[in-house]
Amino acid sequence: MKLPTLKKSLRSLGKAPVLAAEAGAPRRSRLLGIGALAAVGVLAAVFFLRPANTRTPAAESPTGTAGVQTAELTLGYTPADGFNPYLVNSSLVLQNSGLLFERLVEVTPSMDLDYRLAQSIDTTDTQVIINLRGGCYFADGTPISIADVAASLEAARASSIYGGRFSNVETVQVVENSLVLSLHSPDSLFAYLCDIPILKADEAYSSHPTASGRYTYGSDDTLVRNSRAPFAENGPAQIRLSTVNSYDEMVSGLAVGNLNLYSAAHDGSGSAGSGKESYYKTNQLVYLGVNSASSKPILAAPAGRQLLSAMANRRQLAEKSYYSRAYPATGAVNSFYPCVNSQQVILAEADTASPDEAMAALGYVRGEDSLWHKANPDGSPGEALSLSLLYFDNGSYRSYAAALYAQQLLAQGITLNVVQADSFEQYQQAVQSGDFELYIGEVKLYNNIDLGPFWAGGALSAGLAQSEELAAAYSAFKANKSAAGQFEQAFAAQMPYIPLLWRYNTVISGFGVQGLTSSVSNVFYSVAGLSVTVPN
Repeated sequence: MKLPTLKKSLRSLGKAPVLAAEAGAPRRSRLLGIGALAAVGVLAAVFFLRPANTRTPAAESPTGTAGVQTAELTLGYTPADGFNPYLVNSSLVLQNSGLLFERLVEVTPSMDLDYRLAQSIDTTDTQVIINLRGGCYFADGTPISIADVAASLEAARASSIYGGRFSNVETVQVVENSLVLSLHSPDSLFAYLCDIPILKADEAYSSHPTASGRYTYGSDDTLVRNSRAPFAENGPAQIRLSTVNSYDEMVSGLAVGNLNLYSAAHDGSGSAGSGKESYYKTNQLVYLGVNSASSKPILAAPAGRQLLSAMANRRQLAEKSYYSRAYPATGAVNSFYPCVNSQQVILAEADTASPDEAMAALGYVRGEDSLWHKANPDGSPGEALSLSLLYFDNGSYRSYAAALYAQQLLAQGITLNVVQADSFEQYQQAVQSGDFELYIGEVKLYNNIDLGPFWAGGALSAGLAQSEELAAAYSAFKANKSAAGQFEQAFAAQMPYIPLLWRYNTVISGFGVQGLTSSVSNVFYSVAGLSVTVPN
């Protein structure tokens, strides 16, 4: 394939592609309209700012401090879509569900598990047993039962938003007071997939299911605290609802002061402007695809791919190319997962040691120009080593990352020709056909860190090195998370692709917003300290 010439392309916020994003996710978010190979649902929250008024009970109204007054929150929603994330492909409905419906588990801001309605989730080989916590009720006083969990899981399996993550589930059965799942293949991190809303069994397909979470439906388009919430928080006593029609409306609303908080589109590269930014960790991976079928040893040999990884200063890439909206990937699994704590071996910083010995072993020699050349039979410098890096970017992150990585390699004596594809379709075709040397990819992994797309036959496997040893190590890890360290060792030895960064999601808010804690499971992971103030 003849690669196009390098050029800069800036597109509208929220429309950049994500290569092979979360499997089973829809192509376009109904609210946000994010184009992708398989687009991810980006959580978008929006609050309109109003002074506290007489509709908020006086006893519940915060006092405020000198020079400021408290403000009422109004949460955006689309009335026709309702509140059930199993029925519609809407990021806004998904976001609102985090307030209205409790979940089996939540993934914490530090990527650990927070057991909620689930007392335990035990995984052995291909069997998962979910035991329900007792003493939990819906807002109308009905006990939350294992039948409700079963119905919610089946609704999730059939939905656009959650269906892909449960493709490994073969059967679902209620056995006494437990839910027993049979999987097609073992998954030691299956519990990380169970951050799903729990609805009443007979309302699993209702647009306005009875609440089970921290808030329930009030009157006149409001949400109010749920007095029967299993995990109640002292958040705002009331949240008002107002119709929101588009992501652009949220962005412009913050700019003109009509709203005070929203979760930014994942590939947006704009600043917060008059607002402030806060971040939460995700499993959105930025990586280098490496064509191991190349005749160049630095691509074909594991030692060469290890060098290309060591030459990447990941912290610099995160801080400069992604404006600190990402953090270094130090292994195949997100480094914050407890199962890989202190067991990863991929360097997070550029290797400052001389690569001369390793490069010489690969058949390269330094030229008088300080660049690496293919060694002639007599040991003299031959053709200069030059690599090409393909990427596509609707924003600016991957453009800057490609240019910065080229600088990092050049400092080590390797020329990198950076090439931007003219379209996402051209980029996708080149990647899937293996028509590349290196490419910058981005993929939203499920929270159980399913790396199947990278292995033989997977959507991202074209050109990547495969080995029985690595496949066996991955299978052992999926069967038992205690084998995560051995898998990381095997991965680092083969380096079929080069993990670079994990992305943050960004919440943009007005300066008066305080106390919101978000996670990959829920923008509203905690609202215990959430408040808004405005100047008097």
